[in-house]
Amino acid sequence: MAAGDVEMSRENGSRWSAETDRVLRRAGWYPGRSVPTDVWGSTLGERGGFDMHECARRFLAEFGGLESDERGPGRTMARMGFRLDPRVAEWDDEIFDVLSEEGGVDLYPIGESDRGNSYLGIAPNGAVYIGMGSVTLLAETADRALEKLVEGIR
Repeated sequence: MAAGDVEMSRENGSRWSAETDRVLRRAGWYPGRSVPTDVWGSTLGERGGFDMHECARRFLAEFGGLESDERGPGRTMARMGFRLDPRVAEWDDEIFDVLSEEGGVDLYPIGESDRGNSYLGIAPNGAVYIGMGSVTLLAETADRALEKLVEGIR
C-alpha cells in the first residue's frame, strides 16, 4: 500500500487507532489535508541532492509539517515524539545514502523522531524506516508507522 492510500484498522474499522487519530488531529492533521510539497522538494534537491519520489510527495502532502511532542510510556516501548519535516535532513544526504544502502531501498527523508536522534525515511513502496547510525524498518505502510510512533510500538 502506498503512502496516501487509506489503510483501515481491523480493530475499530477506522484508518488507525483512536489514540493515533487524537494525536494526529492535535498536531494539525484532518481528513483530506493537503499541503504543498514543492518547497521541500526544491530545498532538499538543491541542498541535499535528494530527489522526491511520488510516495514521499503523497505522504508529505498529507502529513508534512505535523509534530507531536507526546513522550512517555507506550505499548511496547517509550513514546518518543516526532516531527514530519524533511528539512531536518537537508544537509545529511550522505547519512541517507548509507541508510538507503543498508536498507536496500531509496529512502527520502520525511522527518525525525526522538528529538532528532533518529531520522524517518520513506521508500518508494510506502514502507517507513527509522535510523541514524543504522536503519530499521519501522512499518510496511505509512499509516502503521504513524501508529507505531504515536503509541510507542516496537
